[in-house]
Amino acid sequence: MSARCRISAARSGVSMNVVVIRGVVLNAPVERVLGSGEYATSFDVVTESDEGRLTVPVNWVTTVKTLLQEGEDVMVSGSVRRRFYRAGGSVQSRTEVLAKQVLNMRRKVAVKKSLTEIQKELTHNW
Repeated sequence: MSARCRISAARSGVSMNVVVIRGVVLNAPVERVLGSGEYATSFDVVTESDEGRLTVPVNWVTTVKTLLQEGEDVMVSGSVRRRFYRAGGSVQSRTEVLAKQVLNMRRKVAVKKSLTEIQKELTHNW
């Protein structure tokens, strides 16, 4: 988002926390069952760009067990959050993506539909 868009958004009172990342699942996803019966899956996505390699931690909560695998080319959409927790007697924090949707890039129609919906969401209030 350009500085002009950020200023415009601040003036209009519109703010959004939307992230889309395309990359490769770096490690074997770690899945655990929550008390609610939902599945929380944690994994890292690595992206490559002109600026270098970036690893992004992702947390995805679903009602069904995921089939996500290490090495899979994925698109992750969701929001950024910062989590605080205690470890070793001190407060730690972790910035991560809270995934709303994770799609294998081979599912081209589903990826295109998802990106179209995200674009509509982003431009709805502009």
